[in-house]
Amino acid sequence: MLRQFSQRLLPAAAFALTLATGAHAVTLQDMEARSQAGDAAGTYALARYYSGASGTALDRQKSFDYLLQAASQGHTPAQVDLAFTYYNGNDRVPKDAAQAFQWFSKAAAGGSVISQCLLGDFYKNGMGGAPKDGKQAFAWYSKTATTNDRCAPKSQYELFEAYASGRGVPRNMPTAITWLKRAADAGNPVAQARLGRAYLKGEGVPLDDALGRTWIRKSREGVAPHEDEDDDAHDPGAKAAGHGHAGHRH
Repeated sequence: MLRQFSQRLLPAAAFALTLATGAHAVTLQDMEARSQAGDAAGTYALARYYSGASGTALDRQKSFDYLLQAASQGHTPAQVDLAFTYYNGNDRVPKDAAQAFQWFSKAAAGGSVISQCLLGDFYKNGMGGAPKDGKQAFAWYSKTATTNDRCAPKSQYELFEAYASGRGVPRNMPTAITWLKRAADAGNPVAQARLGRAYLKGEGVPLDDALGRTWIRKSREGVAPHEDEDDDAHDPGAKAAGHGHAGHRH
């Protein structure tokens, strides 16, 4: 995530979080003072601190309370974390797709690319109270497919599927293949496997057995063995997409 923290234990049991910039350390007392003064960033820092990110404190209830407070104050990274908390659930917070959808929507409005990307999934599948709406899904995937965010290859693959099936947009196989190649080139293993099968069967591309097998092999590099099927590897909660609660970016 963009706001990353590194932690270190200071003498005399004073805990500090060092901002990713390394510019200065923020003590627990500093964060509490900022939060009490109404600073959403300070409240979010407390949420991260009690989430266990500091390596020195773990209190899921406190973390959630501070996270909800910061998110309610309009702090976009907190809104993203809160959305993932509701989506994945934990021992304090039950899974709640409707709440996840609400907070992803707020974060998306605040400019969170990963939230915009995942809204495409909510509309595609009709989750969390979102209507099943191919056009809405297509709009969100289109918005995120050309970004530098690591969800872009996922959105690119979704655009391939949309154009290939006519979901939310008129069917257009040449355009579909363009997005499939882009997703494959960007390292999406599902897209790479699908492109490989396209070359093996001559579907939308020239029949090319060697190139097909090359893409199939490439799809297996650096990932766990998988079936070469078009199963959905883009669950909003899936860590493989880089969006597990501890590792997603805003």
